[in-house]
Amino acid sequence: MTSDFSSLEDQLREATAELDQVVARARVDLARFERDNQPTPAELRDLQESAERGDLGFDMQELARRVDEGQDSWAAIFSGDSPNSILLQGLLTRMIAENGEATRAAIEEDDDFDPFPPTEDL
Repeated sequence: MTSDFSSLEDQLREATAELDQVVARARVDLARFERDNQPTPAELRDLQESAERGDLGFDMQELARRVDEGQDSWAAIFSGDSPNSILLQGLLTRMIAENGEATRAAIEEDDDFDPFPPTEDL
């Protein structure tokens, strides 16, 4: 009976170690993705200017005002850490409506795109 539990404990330790490795890899991948996808200072400046002019809608103009006044930052807004992130909803909804079909077509035409990556990549 003791050997049965010993075997189960060994299996549990192995599974836990494997899960820890997967989680560690996922954290590294997420950090790399976040680092590689940060907007450049020039992109943030362009965004700020477009939003201030009202080119991106009233909500984005309001966000630009808050960023300009130091009440918020684009990093906090885009990460969802800002309570004002909800103001992105209008722009995102418009962007999906305007670009959804083109995005779908581009994905369908991309032979390298795989919505189901191999399990070793997870």
